[in-house]
Amino acid sequence: MVTIVIMILIGLTLMRGILYNVPGIGVSLEKFAAWLSGFDVVLGVIAIVVGILALLSLEGILLILAGLILAVSALRTIPSVGPSLARLGNSLAEFRVILGVIILLVGLLGLVNLLFR
Repeated sequence: MVTIVIMILIGLTLMRGILYNVPGIGVSLEKFAAWLSGFDVVLGVIAIVVGILALLSLEGILLILAGLILAVSALRTIPSVGPSLARLGNSLAEFRVILGVIILLVGLLGLVNLLFR
């Protein structure tokens, strides 16, 4: 359940900037994503931790990738491996929207699966 909520929040955060194109609720989603983007680093660190806990699943791998993108500034401060992790996060940043769409869809499908069991 926690993984599903984290995935939906991170998917919205990664898709900030294109959500206004969604008919009807796009403006509200964009405002919510803009508010969530203030917590980029926190969400990124949470995504990395939850992703490591679920490492052998699709959700875990997606969360680790999203966490690397969102927590770039925090990753730089880790001794010896920080710059390498920050470079990895920066190189993944060009796939931010694509990864956001995938994570949001996986999170929403997980929510639907949870609701209609």
